[in-house]
Amino acid sequence: MHRSLICLLCVLRVSWSADLYPGDSEVRKGVHAFYNYEFDHSIKILTQARETYPDHPGVHFIWAAAKYYCSQGLDPVLATYDTLEKSLDQVQPLYESLVKNYPNDPVYQLYLGSTKGLRARSSLGKKEWLSVLVQAYQGISIIDDVARENPKLFDAQLPIGIVEYYAGMSNIAIRWAVELFGLNASKSSGLTRMSQAADHSEWAWIEASGIMSFLYLWVEDESELALPLTIKLVTHFPENYYFNLLYLEALIRSKQYLAAQDLIGVLDIKQNDLSPRQQNWYDPYLDYEKALLAFNDGDLKLSLNLAHRTIKHYAGELDIILGFAYLLKGKIMDIRGDRESARTYYTNCIALDNFSFAIEEANQYLETPYKIH
Repeated sequence: MHRSLICLLCVLRVSWSADLYPGDSEVRKGVHAFYNYEFDHSIKILTQARETYPDHPGVHFIWAAAKYYCSQGLDPVLATYDTLEKSLDQVQPLYESLVKNYPNDPVYQLYLGSTKGLRARSSLGKKEWLSVLVQAYQGISIIDDVARENPKLFDAQLPIGIVEYYAGMSNIAIRWAVELFGLNASKSSGLTRMSQAADHSEWAWIEASGIMSFLYLWVEDESELALPLTIKLVTHFPENYYFNLLYLEALIRSKQYLAAQDLIGVLDIKQNDLSPRQQNWYDPYLDYEKALLAFNDGDLKLSLNLAHRTIKHYAGELDIILGFAYLLKGKIMDIRGDRESARTYYTNCIALDNFSFAIEEANQYLETPYKIH
């Protein structure tokens, strides 16, 4: 139940090559289980790995992140933040000790920085933007030092890229603060760093690919760049419902409607395997995708009903998809000639203020009615 901007400060690092540290193979099994939605199995493997390989550089952080994401599948949003904080309280002292024990290994420093940066996750969900920046910097300052001294450690490029990208689309005060910290407050620089992680990192390519897919689909409006990333993700993790939703959005936006309809049939079946909390979270997402496909197929009545269901039952932590559902309803109302209702939905979209390109489009159509191209 991750991503949207939901993974922005999480670097689950996974090595698929030969073991570099004792316990790598066990940690890989735990992470693979996690990404394939075998959450209980994943936690069991990672908990055992923590006990057997306490000096493994990634196992404690990965365990904490997995605990948080598993909580997202079961608990209310605020309870997931509590789970995250308690888990990080356990592992941060371990990393502070490991850094002292292995001062010449930058990987331990990278995980210490990632642990500190992940504390900003709850602030991100609450849209406490300044707190996101302050907390993230506590981790990113460590990661930046690691990246500068170890330019071939591409895993470090992901969190730096995330912060640079976020600052690049934020207000001038946040951009100034990030630049004061020595980073480049630039969306393009951030995307370049994340792309390096997605293409070249040994460990961070999954998160980098997921985050970039999300950004290309719903922030940058570059769906053609998202498609190959989503294909890679669903190929490796076919049971990951979220990755499949990203893939579905990319297919629809790429006008591959038959493939999208087939995937919807698969996801309708896979819904039965989700936890009740996951179903509450993801059902409105899937309804939106169905609404988007119906809209592109010219079935405005079906699209309107599905978009309405998305809005009515929306339970996601972040409101990116909600904004696009409002935007879609506004377009349908404009096509029907109901300008007053259309303006209401555009205004609702704009009020979310969530950085998606839906906000820009809603502002445009608030001034000039949407017309079918």
